[in-house]
Amino acid sequence: MHCAACTSRVEDALRTVDGVQTAAVNLISNSATVEVDEGVSDERLSDAVTTAGYTADLIYTERPASAPRFIDRLDIPIGEYRASLLLALPFTTIIALASMLPLVWSELHHWIHPYVSSANVACFLLTLPVLFAGRRFYQGAFRAAMHRSATMDTLISIGTAAAWFTSVVATFSPQALPELSSHIGLYYDTTCTIIALVLVGKYLESRAKKNTSESLVALLQLYPTRARVVRDGQDVDVPIEDVRIGDSVLVRPGETIPIDGSIMSGHVTVDESMITGESLPIERTAGGTVIGGTLVVTGSITITATSIGADTVLSRIITSVESTQSSKAPIQRLADTISGVFVPIVIGLAALTYIAWIVAAPAGVSHDQALVSAIAVLIIACPCAVGLATPAAIIVGSGVAARNGILFSSAESLELLCQTDTIVLDKTGTITEGRPTVLNAQFAEKCPVERDRILLAIASLERVSEHPLATAIVAWTATHDVVAHEATNVNTLPGRGVTGLVDGMCVRIGNAIFMEESMLLIPEPLTASAVSFGNAGQTTIFVSINGSVCCAFGIADNVRTTSIEAVSLLRSASKDVIMATGDHERAATAIALQAGIENVQHSVTPAQKLVIIENLQRQGRNVCMVGDGVNDAPALAKANVGIAIGSGTDTAKATSSVTLMKSDLRDVHKAIRLSSRTMSVIRQNFVFAFAYNVLGIPLAAGLLLPSLGLQLTPMYAAGAMALSSVTVLANALRLRTFE
Repeated sequence: MHCAACTSRVEDALRTVDGVQTAAVNLISNSATVEVDEGVSDERLSDAVTTAGYTADLIYTERPASAPRFIDRLDIPIGEYRASLLLALPFTTIIALASMLPLVWSELHHWIHPYVSSANVACFLLTLPVLFAGRRFYQGAFRAAMHRSATMDTLISIGTAAAWFTSVVATFSPQALPELSSHIGLYYDTTCTIIALVLVGKYLESRAKKNTSESLVALLQLYPTRARVVRDGQDVDVPIEDVRIGDSVLVRPGETIPIDGSIMSGHVTVDESMITGESLPIERTAGGTVIGGTLVVTGSITITATSIGADTVLSRIITSVESTQSSKAPIQRLADTISGVFVPIVIGLAALTYIAWIVAAPAGVSHDQALVSAIAVLIIACPCAVGLATPAAIIVGSGVAARNGILFSSAESLELLCQTDTIVLDKTGTITEGRPTVLNAQFAEKCPVERDRILLAIASLERVSEHPLATAIVAWTATHDVVAHEATNVNTLPGRGVTGLVDGMCVRIGNAIFMEESMLLIPEPLTASAVSFGNAGQTTIFVSINGSVCCAFGIADNVRTTSIEAVSLLRSASKDVIMATGDHERAATAIALQAGIENVQHSVTPAQKLVIIENLQRQGRNVCMVGDGVNDAPALAKANVGIAIGSGTDTAKATSSVTLMKSDLRDVHKAIRLSSRTMSVIRQNFVFAFAYNVLGIPLAAGLLLPSLGLQLTPMYAAGAMALSSVTVLANALRLRTFE
């Protein structure tokens, strides 16, 4: 594919296949992502592309085979354009010199004039290899014509063919064009120079396309190909696809960790910068986890494989980046709409230009001027730059984001994030460290259940919960040597607590609202303790057994130092920052003050968080929700953009538009800045592409020739057209400097 008109044709062809839900074609990677119903075969999709006049290869995403295939797909067009260019340049240079030297060297003109006919025959022969080098344009134009459409190839083919056929007529039937036949080189130099310059532009464009994908290439190259596995007591080097969950894998200093796993033994420092964007090496010891694709800096470890293939963190990152780069931002619709009618309009303008010069030109203006002007209009108006404006920036921007540990689920989320004006933050695990600890425990004096039984009930029920507060309570019970039993009939009520049966005891653990809704009376001493805990900024969790509230825990979670800085950065960027939490007012206010947040929504359930988002949107706000837990999922899905932070649950990540690999709120501000920068580059590209055509077409048509003596010849038009695409790509590549 060469231009936006090509992508539109392929998309239209794919959408005509029964069962195709969506089809998004990417001009940079020359790929299509198609969503289909069950029963739609690959062959039907491939046939649709072939019918549209293109060739198609099926791309599979199994790792690691896709890495070299992806790189090959980027390298193949570079090699093809380089070969064509090397063939065209020598002959083009000879023809250009033969045409221009007699014009600037009068003595040479007089000497060669008697041999004009023979020289033009020689130019005709020298042009043939150049036409062969540019055959892809004519083949593309023919296929497009067969399917009653037009592309960039159509414009180039019509322009160069018009110049070449006119020259052929003047060469072999000079009496038909007597004014032209006396010129050495005729329009052969125009034909050859246009083809050569377009090939130069396409060669540079294909190299720039590869550069735009360098972040994805880097991720693909991280994917390991082999692992050292312990089999029957022996260390065996096996292909990565042979590793199975549960295998023991050895990793030594300087080696890349091949799969996600838990550390069985050893102590290492790991460079995770290529995955999470974290610049400093991280220490990992037995019991910890490691990510495939990261580098062991010091030490050796033995790990147990916990995720393989497409389930590894690296594979999910690659899939996310590929998904973003293959999707279309809403702003791309503008380019698609224009491209659908652009080429036919240009052909019409070129025809109008030709007719206008023939009919309305002053006396003495030859047929040459009409032909040259029409060809120049055809060549300069190729819609390449328009088609590259958005995907180039999206690909570079999403790649830079991944390098910084920020994963966008789609191009749409990358576009929308910079438009948000209100940031709603969850508290636990988002603003705070997510590792709360029990600081106080108060037991009721008249509880009918022994304390040991209370601890047993708490440990047994809370161990099945993923909530950070439950984790804190379980860790506290572990210090009291409690051996947990199995809990049954467990029921979690988001924003309230959890219930279940432990050894015949009916256990409830949750906040004060949960106790009140359960019609349970909290003893006065525990109520007083809860007030004391709240004044200290602690969250209070109550425990009831068989209908009696037996104890209260005061749990605190420290505010991340990075959260304080992040809130300051967001507010300085004119974002309204709101904290929404299920904590009661005193604990929530204490945390908000530490973080620098003025607007606090406390004691809210997950359903109420959703209502908060909806109310803000009804006020005309563009809302970004940031959270990490299952209870944040509805709000993350409802927000204009949902951001799940690195330590969050899989549910939160699945419903969010953006995922942060690190649990650092400063990356929210960084993601917004990157979104804004990417959209700025897209707008710049559109302005340049449209301004180039708006200014270039009148110049090429010769509208300024009578008054100012200015006109773009076909050769200059070809150079400008090639330069426009390269300039758009170069502008997108500036995003690589983002920090």
